[in-house]
Amino acid sequence: MFSGTLAMVAINWTTGENSEIKIFGYNVYNFQGSGHYAIFYPLPNGTVKLLKTGTVGRLPVFVKVPKEVWLREYSKNPTALKALPTPLVMFVNDNGIGVESLHGGRIALKPFRISNKMEPLNVRPCPSGYVPVGSRYCVPKDSTSNWVDVIASKTVTEPISFLGLEVDNRVLRDLVFTMWLFLGESTYSYWTVGIDLGGIEVRSAKVGENFEGKTLDIEYSTPGTINPSNPTWSRYLNLHIKYQIVVFGLLAYDRYMGKFTKIPITATYPLEILSTGKYTIHETQNGPTYVEGNPNGLFSPWISSQPQYYKIPSNVNLERKYVPAVGRRTLIDRRSIAYWWLSSSSSISIPIGPLAVSELEEAGVLSEYPNVLKELDIVFITLGFHTASNEVSGFHYFLSAIPQRDCSVLFYNITLRTQDYQHVGVPMLLVTVTDEN
Repeated sequence: MFSGTLAMVAINWTTGENSEIKIFGYNVYNFQGSGHYAIFYPLPNGTVKLLKTGTVGRLPVFVKVPKEVWLREYSKNPTALKALPTPLVMFVNDNGIGVESLHGGRIALKPFRISNKMEPLNVRPCPSGYVPVGSRYCVPKDSTSNWVDVIASKTVTEPISFLGLEVDNRVLRDLVFTMWLFLGESTYSYWTVGIDLGGIEVRSAKVGENFEGKTLDIEYSTPGTINPSNPTWSRYLNLHIKYQIVVFGLLAYDRYMGKFTKIPITATYPLEILSTGKYTIHETQNGPTYVEGNPNGLFSPWISSQPQYYKIPSNVNLERKYVPAVGRRTLIDRRSIAYWWLSSSSSISIPIGPLAVSELEEAGVLSEYPNVLKELDIVFITLGFHTASNEVSGFHYFLSAIPQRDCSVLFYNITLRTQDYQHVGVPMLLVTVTDEN
């Protein structure tokens, strides 16, 4: 069908590396690599559609991506900040398995680098036509029917804490504290992927599309200094967000158990920031008080003393900064810096909410696939702040105080693997100050 088209159209893959290429309504992708693939695309009703399967070859791949259904859906809510989803490709080749976001025209299919654990005695060999993935599993390296499917997919809308602080045991006095967050058209959505391979965990982030629509500009601050009166004093900045959580199932052979099974692969993608507008919130004697913005809107952000999330992901890098009790100290001063790529300065991670977990549990996914519960402990939501013309987005997190005793500032960095096998520590700004070990 497309051979004549290719003879007439010269595709510049260099300029199309990070930009969309379309011919007669079809998205065109140049897959660099080998193996077989399946391309999926989420839909507004919460389902995920299989767009195409095939084997990587020399010719480009033409795919009809139904983005118009999202444009119609997004037109219903002009007050939100929205990111179109990108298609997600799952692939298998002689070197293992991989997942990539179809962002741009040239896609390098690089499988995950998965470390091996010590194998138990009497481990079974891989069946013929299967390639090992880690120590435990093997996957089919030749395309077979139903080698990958969607176990479950949910679109979840709920409030989640994006930033936060907890101060234990009145260890600080005379606090000066600011949380500022600006989300706009230079904010990018990311596919965040988590896999548990029998104790070997893999996390990865794949860039999606930038957000468009109404922006969010929110600042919480202490106009002067404050002295926490409660043994534990905490403040969390909560936003309403809509995101997709998908559990894929990859056909596999379990070498430990000697049977065929499915490897769950869990992925999240933020779709809409429903809390938009400009807000200024000050800490007063009566608690957080709105100085600017409507606190009673349907999706207004708010400050709470209790966190709004499922849990802090497991196996994160907990950074501990020792602070001696010597005068006023700046405990943390962190702000984002926009780059073209994902970095520790141009990104932020947010825990998933409890509603996503409960919906998968109600669907029977967690009982049928126990590994999914482990993957829910390692996945989260990722946003990137990237360079765009006349647009700035990002965060600023500042805390200064007088320590009453020697203490530590605890904050999290989550290591993500990027497409070029680099490891990026993405910050999760849910900070604790404590004098406990």
